[in-house]
Amino acid sequence: MLAMLVLHVRPSVDVDALVREILCEENALFLAIDEVIPDEIFESNEEHSVPRPMHTSSHTGHIWINEVLQGHERRCYNVFRLHLTTFMRFRDELMEGDPIHDSHYVKATEKLTIFMYAMGHGVASGAMCEHFQHSSETISKHVRKVTKALASLRFNYIKLPSLTDPVHPRIRHDDRFYPYFKNLLM
Repeated sequence: MLAMLVLHVRPSVDVDALVREILCEENALFLAIDEVIPDEIFESNEEHSVPRPMHTSSHTGHIWINEVLQGHERRCYNVFRLHLTTFMRFRDELMEGDPIHDSHYVKATEKLTIFMYAMGHGVASGAMCEHFQHSSETISKHVRKVTKALASLRFNYIKLPSLTDPVHPRIRHDDRFYPYFKNLLM
């Protein structure tokens, strides 16, 4: 009976509410600590850290290119959108006039493959960096160099029409092309 009286005299305590309140306070404390500690760690690391190389894979672009060029003949076409013999002649043509050449870290073949892979597949710059294990600056630089090298070949391979013969005979005498180019103005 005394126990019943004690229970009636003592106010009833909602244990579940008390536990929830304690847990919420602990969670708030942990969240506050969680926000403070990483900031201090990152700030101290930024002040005293040495930059880490990002592209450290042993499977470099140069190794992959050699695998593709020495592998199955269709693989070169699937990856670089050129048959192997065409790719090699194209590279040699670009190297002949020295628009692209081997550099200390990147060979002319790799420069051309970076360009062909980017143009043939529309791959994003970040994926190109990871695939070829070069920085975005290096990738962009080589794409620009090969683009300029291709533009320099226009004088060798693009012949403007003359006043006497405005349409090339191959186009003029081929029914597949002529209807589309007969009224072409240059």
